[in-house]
Amino acid sequence: MKIYNRRYTGSKYKLIPWITEILKKSCVDCNSFFDVFGGTGVVTDSVLNLYTSFTLNDFLYSNEVVYKGFFEQADYSRNKLDEISNKYNSIDVRQIDDNYVSVNFGDKYFSYNDAKVIGYIRQDIEDKLSSNSINKKEYYILLASLLYSFDKISNTVGHYEAFIKGKTISDEFKFLLIEPRILKEKKINIYREDANELAARIKADIAFIDPPYNSRQYSRFYHVMETIVKWEKPILKGVAMKPPEENMSEYCRTAAPIVFADLIEKLDVKYIAVTYNNTYTSKSTSSKNKITLEEIKTILEHKGKTTVYSTIHNAFNAGKTDLKNHKEFLFITEVGVFEKKEIIRSPFFYVGDKYKLMPQLRMKMPCYIGDYIEPFVGGGSSFLNTTSKRYLLNDIDPYVVRLHLELGKYVDDIDSLYKKIFKIIDGYGLSCSFKGRTACEELKKAYPKTYYAKMNKEAYIALRNDFNKDKSDMLKLYILLIYGFNHMIRFNNNEQFNLPVGNVDFNKNVYTALTNYLSFVKGKDIVFSNEDYIDFLSKLKFNSDSYIYFDPPYLISMSEYNKLWNPEKEQELCNYLDYLNKQGVRFGITNLITHKDKINSTFVNWAKKYSVYDISSNYISFNDNTIKEKSKEIFVTNYGERKI
Repeated sequence: MKIYNRRYTGSKYKLIPWITEILKKSCVDCNSFFDVFGGTGVVTDSVLNLYTSFTLNDFLYSNEVVYKGFFEQADYSRNKLDEISNKYNSIDVRQIDDNYVSVNFGDKYFSYNDAKVIGYIRQDIEDKLSSNSINKKEYYILLASLLYSFDKISNTVGHYEAFIKGKTISDEFKFLLIEPRILKEKKINIYREDANELAARIKADIAFIDPPYNSRQYSRFYHVMETIVKWEKPILKGVAMKPPEENMSEYCRTAAPIVFADLIEKLDVKYIAVTYNNTYTSKSTSSKNKITLEEIKTILEHKGKTTVYSTIHNAFNAGKTDLKNHKEFLFITEVGVFEKKEIIRSPFFYVGDKYKLMPQLRMKMPCYIGDYIEPFVGGGSSFLNTTSKRYLLNDIDPYVVRLHLELGKYVDDIDSLYKKIFKIIDGYGLSCSFKGRTACEELKKAYPKTYYAKMNKEAYIALRNDFNKDKSDMLKLYILLIYGFNHMIRFNNNEQFNLPVGNVDFNKNVYTALTNYLSFVKGKDIVFSNEDYIDFLSKLKFNSDSYIYFDPPYLISMSEYNKLWNPEKEQELCNYLDYLNKQGVRFGITNLITHKDKINSTFVNWAKKYSVYDISSNYISFNDNTIKEKSKEIFVTNYGERKI
């Protein structure tokens, strides 16, 4: 019996030529191979000639026995095994007693007579080990041979979730020995551990990952094999004769994406190869994937450059799924190598925006985020550059929220938005360099740094006055934001917008940012709120995949949105972050710790309890719009440093 002579849901045997060809082409200069979810072991078996060192893991006892039978390099006597095999095949079923297998599985998964023989052999193998008549290697060979032999004739469709009813089960059992691999100059380590725990301890060149796809638990799918191999003889229940639950995988539950992300973060390898199929469109609930291909790609791209390969493949299904053009996907990630990814800039442009910091920040955010939560959303460059299933966004400034909501109305009619914007711009006679209407050369020469401000001042004031008379038109406020000094939203005590004109206008950058914003938010599950950040967060239910990004007002800097912030609020925030940490909620926070000889000692002392990352930034002063070299921003998280 060869290692591939076994029926196994999700086996990659038929895909081996395709997989190995991609591995050889994409993963260069590699010597060690980590098969994280080994399954049948056929993938490791197929690449034995490509690498010198192997780590093979699976959490099923039956698979561990198979690995040790085929791959473990130890002495054994083939003559002895042949002798034992011949005796097993000459057993007279009439001369043996009922046993655990015949009582529980007879006339169900096997014929009654075959079940008696299987149970007899299983006990005999155990007795031989106890009496030292066989060694450990011979024990694993015999046990794996028994498993392969009864799997070949079992009354199932290829797994043991249930047996086939209403048919006569013939006596067909024959004991067939497996053929162990003779591996010279190869090192093989075999484990039966939780993959995520093991990943933190293994260093290899390639990690090959073929995780469970759906809610079908392998420990239940192959419970007959597990029960016979372990030979602990538990009380079995139900029609399918299952033992009590054990080895239940989180990959088969709703937590699968975050568990997968945790695995990927822990891997210390040069390449990651992940195989997955598209059964998440299945009509069968139990066959639907717990993690989508898009989620896998997002998670892997946090680790490095990821290439996706696909091929047509006929996968196992229980008869309820119509899988036309079913595909198998293979992701190859080159760890630590990243392609430059376009950063989306907020169309609000105001000071404090995290646009320039996002390449650094998003690589330090979790690989997988289900609910992305931002209590101080501001212009939104942070959420615009984060991949999530849902976005819960808040800002205490009602006008910020109203602007986001107003722009969001036009995701399906962007042409209408631009018509309205240009109608306002043209109606007030504002410059519009995007459309080629700019300042004359004389004005540029006379006022080289402020020519737009000089040109637009009267028109801007007219627009500002009209908006202050009726603040219902958010597009007018948006244009004031674009043309105003430092792109700020500023109202006086009488609720009058009072920002002066700036030396800016509607240009190509504004058009690009606004277009990208609408493209990103289209179809996204986004909810905006306008509350104090604690009131907003206290109403939410956090999940294991929730992530909160805090970008609060910077205590030691000067800005319009800092006027409601003070040392008491800073301490309140630090206390609340400690509370979130105790609740197990993941968060990250950016803050300014030094600026103009000032030190935010409250935040600096608080941050010592967590992971602190320096941010390469040029903090810009609100007052004079110049870079302050002595300013220092940091990013603090309550989850560990990534290994990249």
